[in-house]
Amino acid sequence: MTSRPHLLDALRDQVLLCDGGMGSRVQVLDLDVERDYWGQENCTEILNLSRPELVREIHRGYFEAGADMVETNSFGGSPITLGEFGLSDRAREINRIAAHLAREAAESFADGRHRYVVGSVGPGTKLPSLGNIDYDTLEAGLTEQCRGLIEGGVDALLIETCQDTLQIKAAVNGAKIARAELGTDTPVFVQVTVETTGTLLVGPDIAAAATAIHALDVPLMGLNCATGPQEMAEHVRWLAGNWPGLVSIQPNAGLPELVDGQTHYPLSPADMAVWVERFIAEDGLNLVGGCCGTSTPHIAALDAMLR
Repeated sequence: MTSRPHLLDALRDQVLLCDGGMGSRVQVLDLDVERDYWGQENCTEILNLSRPELVREIHRGYFEAGADMVETNSFGGSPITLGEFGLSDRAREINRIAAHLAREAAESFADGRHRYVVGSVGPGTKLPSLGNIDYDTLEAGLTEQCRGLIEGGVDALLIETCQDTLQIKAAVNGAKIARAELGTDTPVFVQVTVETTGTLLVGPDIAAAATAIHALDVPLMGLNCATGPQEMAEHVRWLAGNWPGLVSIQPNAGLPELVDGQTHYPLSPADMAVWVERFIAEDGLNLVGGCCGTSTPHIAALDAMLR
């Protein structure tokens, strides 16, 4: 196996393609709550233990569609969030396995292409600025999650779908504690979620969020979730003009609609590719991919556009 260039070097050299949603791939499968989720409905991370082959194949599907990297199945993998399912004490193990599964998928290809694994760290269900959890407890939990992801061999940690600058601080500091303990230089990326109101969920606009993130010495800042690319356009432009580091975008497949009682994301793969191509040309992005409602066809369309 050829050694991979460091992910930061690769991102500076070319636009890299990340995967699409994990949830959107899982939701179309006919999974059984007892057999597959061990009775813990909606705990996608438990599939790393109960159905590892399924998680591995989802990653492989995104690589086959053209992704340069995939995110681990660990979005809700902090011991705090997993504690809601009685799995707090297995958080480190679950994250380590999540990273192993993604790495196994990446290394199952023998075509010489460099493939990366990014450790997904979501916002959880308790935000410190809303008084749901104290800062020290949150930081300790996120440190434990990052330990597992780093032990599993991720190329970077992606603190994503961030809605609270205090939560961002806890996650980034937790990641730095974990990598210092484990003796790695694993880079830490941050993606914020800007609502249709133009601010994060708990209030700050993108400029205030960027100021807080810059103080944490993070090499990449981006946007993901909440909206489609059209609604992100002005925020992408702001980042491109004001953020000194690398920039990423992983939009939803448009704004969700309710169709026959089911959540539907209307943006087609072709239309998403048109938007992202425009952002790359006008704003100089380094990393692109998809979030909610995106699947392998969206990633294949982005791959065709990029290459």
